Amino acid sequence: MQSRAVSIAEVDGQPAASDRPYAVRLIVAIAIVQLLFWGMALLVRPLVADPVFEQNRLTDVLMVGPDGQQTKVEGRPNYYLGPARLTHFIGHKVLDQPAEGLIVFASRFNRWARLLVNGNYVPMSDSPAWRGGRLGGKWVVPPAFLRAGDNRIEIEVRRECCRAFLGAVIVAPPGTIDIAIRQWRLKSLFPSIGLMVVGLFGALSCLMAAGRSPYRQEAFAAALAFTGMALGGLWQVDILTPSSEHVYGAAGQLTMLATFAGLVALADRWFPGGPRFDRALIACSLALAIAPLAAVPTTNGLPLAVRQLNELLAVLFANIAILSCVVRGLKIEGRSLVPDAAVVMLIPAISIADLIGSLKVTPLSLNMAPLGILALSVLLLLGFVRRARVLSRRLEHANALLDARIAEKQAELETTAALLRQREAEAAVQGERSRIMRDLHDGLGSQLMSIMLSARVGIAEPAVVAEGLQAVIDEMRLMVDSMDSVGESLSAALATFKARVQPRIESTGIAFDWQEDAAIATLSDFGPRDVLQIFRVLQEAVTNALKHAECSRIAVNAVVSDHRLVLQIEDDGKGISTRGQAGRGLTNMRLRAASVQGEVIVEPGKDGTGTRITLTLPLRLAQAAE
Repeated sequence: MQSRAVSIAEVDGQPAASDRPYAVRLIVAIAIVQLLFWGMALLVRPLVADPVFEQNRLTDVLMVGPDGQQTKVEGRPNYYLGPARLTHFIGHKVLDQPAEGLIVFASRFNRWARLLVNGNYVPMSDSPAWRGGRLGGKWVVPPAFLRAGDNRIEIEVRRECCRAFLGAVIVAPPGTIDIAIRQWRLKSLFPSIGLMVVGLFGALSCLMAAGRSPYRQEAFAAALAFTGMALGGLWQVDILTPSSEHVYGAAGQLTMLATFAGLVALADRWFPGGPRFDRALIACSLALAIAPLAAVPTTNGLPLAVRQLNELLAVLFANIAILSCVVRGLKIEGRSLVPDAAVVMLIPAISIADLIGSLKVTPLSLNMAPLGILALSVLLLLGFVRRARVLSRRLEHANALLDARIAEKQAELETTAALLRQREAEAAVQGERSRIMRDLHDGLGSQLMSIMLSARVGIAEPAVVAEGLQAVIDEMRLMVDSMDSVGESLSAALATFKARVQPRIESTGIAFDWQEDAAIATLSDFGPRDVLQIFRVLQEAVTNALKHAECSRIAVNAVVSDHRLVLQIEDDGKGISTRGQAGRGLTNMRLRAASVQGEVIVEPGKDGTGTRITLTLPLRLAQAAE
């Protein structure tokens, strides 16, 4: 991450504890982590040597130099073999029962060694000559080469490049020593194999976790560190490097640089305020890689002094950068980073221990690297758990804010919706009021004015006035009925219309027949305007039949067919061709039907007698009304 706007401590509800005394807590945390780590290290690699090896180790060993001079080896024979290409080590073993045979085991650190017993060459038995002394060299001496009393044990060690070592020389009869050798090899090889496997698994896991994660840079840096450690394990096992010594040494140094580069990059991104060391890290890594790479095509490889200087500089620069990252992070976030700092402080401790082992015993031995990868895994787990907790708190805080804002917006929306409903209701009332006023003015007002003018000039006949007033009353009833039908089903509205017209039709001696489909009862409200237009069409059809058809029966049939409402008014009168004023009435019916997206069809009735008027309306009017 390039920057952090809010520190983790602030998210946890604490101030950035740069001004808080947490030194004691930090020291205690570092001490606990170091004790746990080095206690585990002692379990994996105890300081006490195997008692079987100690009981059967050759003590009086002489080294024969290039000039033939013999020098007594003091203590363990772990030493630099000098400039000669071949060095001899001579020891003696007194045997009481040579018939049992003899096992010679040397934990050596160079590629090639040969054993001679009493001047007889003994081939290596069951282990390849791997570098680093991971399996050691084991020889099974046959009884024919042995004699009772003193036996001369001579080991030749070849120096391939700059430095070669010979570990302890163990001489014992078969039996218990074989078990001790197998255990020693398992303890020596298992950490390297585990380092390789866990390192590869950690690298792949970090790469898979990177994806679109906000901690992508940390994941890539951790993947680089894991990869370096995995290559370090592979380097120790030495499966894929059956090459010359200087190529092997260069590979080890590059592996070390990759590991330290990943650790520094991870620490630089892990602690707040970074990254700051990317350019310096790249420059130092390239500078320290020049010498090992330049020594690859040479004959003798990298000189010992240059190799040790490279190791020292790599450890020094890496530890300075890591300590700077820790101090920087503690200044920014303080207490919250104490566990992380305690775990990261294992890196300097492990690297310094490995450096000492490299300078004194084996180049790039990485003895503590398997536990180092465990420390790195603990750091990542600790950091991810802590960051998950912080993200969880951030998420809870964000959810609380979101809930509050949603409640606020919901209240605003409810207020707005109520206001809109009020305005819509007011607009609907105003629109309905305007429609009623317009109908009263254009319809009833015009008819009443016409009747009044006729009466004033004395040309109004009583029958005409009565008919006009009846039409006004019918129109008013239709308007009132359409208003009363608001909220009712269409079936209830039609029932109201039937109750109005049936007495009027039957009072004239004409039979009235009303049929209604059951599906009509399920239709929703058509709205008062739609119902009024339907009533007007029906009223006009009934009025025409009463006035002009000279019929004896009027039938009304209401059905639902093909998603349409069909209303039919049929009479058995003389037919439409002889009706007076039929043209104006039909025109009015068609206009009113069209105003509600309907259609009026006028045709002869059944058997060619009478007239049938069909009003068809789409049912989407009901949906629009909703």
